Amino acid sequence: MITERTEHTLTGFTTVGLLIGMIMLSANIPAPLYSVYANRFHFGPATLTMIFATYVVFLIPSLLFWGQWSDLKGRHLPIGGGILLAILGTVVFLVAHGIPLLFLARALQGLAAGMLSGPATALLTELDPSRRKAPLVAGIATVGGTATGPLLGGVIAEIAPWPLHLVYALSLVGLVGSGLAFRLVPETRLRQVGTFYWHRPRIPVEIRRVFWLAGGTAFVVWSVTAFFMSLAPTYVETLLHVTNLAVAGGVVFLMLVSAFVTQLIARRSRPDKLMVTGLALTFMALMILLLAVPSQNLILLVASTVLAGIGQGMAFLGSQTTITQAAPNAMKADVISNFYVIIYVGVGAPIILVGLAAQRFGLYHTMMGYTVFVGILVIGFCAGLLRHHKDRRSTLPLKAPKRGTRP
Repeated sequence: MITERTEHTLTGFTTVGLLIGMIMLSANIPAPLYSVYANRFHFGPATLTMIFATYVVFLIPSLLFWGQWSDLKGRHLPIGGGILLAILGTVVFLVAHGIPLLFLARALQGLAAGMLSGPATALLTELDPSRRKAPLVAGIATVGGTATGPLLGGVIAEIAPWPLHLVYALSLVGLVGSGLAFRLVPETRLRQVGTFYWHRPRIPVEIRRVFWLAGGTAFVVWSVTAFFMSLAPTYVETLLHVTNLAVAGGVVFLMLVSAFVTQLIARRSRPDKLMVTGLALTFMALMILLLAVPSQNLILLVASTVLAGIGQGMAFLGSQTTITQAAPNAMKADVISNFYVIIYVGVGAPIILVGLAAQRFGLYHTMMGYTVFVGILVIGFCAGLLRHHKDRRSTLPLKAPKRGTRP
């Protein structure tokens, strides 16, 4: 029998999951539209790289502050503030008429995602009585929103009027609706009396090893995800000779849908097994991409995109599950926020460095160097995960022999 309180908790759980997806969707809508902005406002790759970097630069401090704050003062204020900032960022995009407003919009979206991500994921975990569904829902919401945003932006820009306005208006409706629905979600963290003091990021000693293994895994696969998302439109144009924004967004969507479906299928698998397998598949996807580019083989491009999505889905689900289960209740949002910091450094830093290196060494040679870099990380983290699993098994108590059998 489902009590009224249980039903209220389930409704809140669903609302928070949809909210995370909506925030990710709104933050990724501009991705296929930057080429339109570049032509309209006359800026080049350097300015575009800085616009991308602005999001991460404002997101990381916001993550670090509000994760700690919400563990002491409650989840609702940072989540509500994040929704408000996301709405403001979307409004700025809606009225943007120059480069400065693009920077402002991305800064607001970065602050919003940082303010909301850790507390919302912690709230999702606390609203999940089983503690097993929250990592899956958080991962699906993150990947689903990240996938849908570029597709929605590209399709609407191609087939609907007002390409730089209508999609943001629709996003605005979704964000406002999510904000209104969130008002009904119960608070799970009692506000503690006293003054809040921010401290530098710290991870409890007892989970430090597993945190860095899971965080490093997420760093690698989200770095490769960002790499594919930034290069896919270029290769679609090169291989297909198509400049359609919907097609470019569709390739990105294909990768992240592969990740989405993989998480649904693999949700009952062991987290460390998911991480090792996901890392290996992600590296294989990069190797196939290296073959696809010089041969201009579309089948190889699609295969590498799907394989990267499968690897990302497995590894991210495994790492997210590991972190949410390991994080102590008193520091849950703080630990989760630190985990997201690693992810966003993985999304931002390598792509910026790849962009700079490509200007000097050429894109293909830079891709080769990046693949070697990822391969080294994959070997290191896979070895660490396998060693950690072996160490855990060796510390488990031996099962007593069954009666009637020899020990």
